[in-house]
Amino acid sequence: MASLQRSQHYRSLVLLCLLLADLWEAGAGQIRYSVPEEMDKGSFVGNIAKDLSWEPLVLAERGVRIVSRG
Repeated sequence: MASLQRSQHYRSLVLLCLLLADLWEAGAGQIRYSVPEEMDKGSFVGNIAKDLSWEPLVLAERGVRIVSRG
């Protein structure tokens, strides 16, 4: 009986951890764009505000940063 309750407790704990991990990832709002090397400088890559479903002013209010590597 005690082992059954312990098993259910661990199962609930694992499900809670999975749910929290999923919510954490969804809240991170990280978007990656791949850009070929051959693309001209100044080419349009993507609409960050649209992809995040935010208004452009919200991006500024939240202090969104764009990081470029390469």
